[in-house]
Parts: sequence; C-alpha cells; structure tokens
Amino acid sequence: MLAWHLWLMAALLLLLAELLGTGFFAFAMGLAALVAMVAALLGAGSAVQWFSFALAAAVLAPLLKRLFRRLSPSRRTSALAGEGRRQQGELVQLASGEFRLKLEGDLFLVRSDSGAELVAGQRVVVRRFDGITAVID
Repeated sequence: MLAWHLWLMAALLLLLAELLGTGFFAFAMGLAALVAMVAALLGAGSAVQWFSFALAAAVLAPLLKRLFRRLSPSRRTSALAGEGRRQQGELVQLASGEFRLKLEGDLFLVRSDSGAELVAGQRVVVRRFDGITAVID
C-alpha cells in the first residue's frame, strides 16, 4: 500500500469523524491529511509529508474554528443557563397568564425572590437558577 493511500484513508476517517460534531477540528485534520496525501503523490519523503500535515493542521484548525464561530446559527453567550456572567432576560406572559423569562431564545419558569410583581416586557437580571426556575429580585 502506498503512502498516499494511507493519507487518503486517514482523511476520510477524520472527515467522517466530523459528523460527531467536533466543531471543525476533525474537518481541519482531514483537510490537512489531504494536503499530506498530495505531498505523497508528488513523491515527497515521509518527513515532508508529516511536516505538510502539521503545517496545514496548524493553519486550518484555528482558521476553520474562527469561521465556524462566525457562521454558526447559535448566538448563545453562555454554556449553561445560570452559569458564568450575569444574565439579563425579558419577562413574557403566556396566554394562560403565567410568566416566563425569555433568556437567549429559551423560556424558563421565573420567580421573584423579593415577591415583587412581575410585569410583561420588563428586562430583569437573573440572580441564580433553582433547578429550571430563574430567580430574579
């Protein structure tokens, strides 16, 4: 089996691994393997093949990661609701009269710690989460 066959198989496996949702990391490695495959087809030695793979991976991985973040449909700014920075949301009132907190496109049960009256359309700061209930003051 020739070296370019091995690089092609590695590229295909890495490109298939991207289907698992690696955020373009495996995709970048697969493309880098294709660059190494071209080097092998051109008759380069194994050191040059590995160098071309490493160089292509070093260039493509951050480039594709940046592209993925810019073009991804999600504009979320937090990993999990209630963790990290202070979050602001908007109170919405359902047809049933119940209030929910709209936070990054999702609706959460809401409770006021101080017992203040909830007003639809009001922007509030989430103090913490108690299970799936957003606690505001």
